[in-house]
Amino acid sequence: LKEYYPELTQTAKGIGRVIKIFSWPGGFPSHTNPGTPGAILEGGELGYSLATAFGAVFDNPDLIATCVIGDGEAETGPLAGSWHT
Repeated sequence: LKEYYPELTQTAKGIGRVIKIFSWPGGFPSHTNPGTPGAILEGGELGYSLATAFGAVFDNPDLIATCVIGDGEAETGPLAGSWHT
């Protein structure tokens, strides 16, 4: 982490800083997200929401389905493929 967060050293002070900013707004994230250095964002489980909604309608053409998609989930691979449906 020192490459991206030089203040997060392997000292009592650096580890204390990690603990203080861990999972805190503007701090170090608790999970992979766009702010995590070198991480590939995989998104959440809602990435499958649009494919599920399409599948429900394909199984029942008279069904009207609504699907709520968050901006973070719009970045997922499964959802990107679903846009083409």
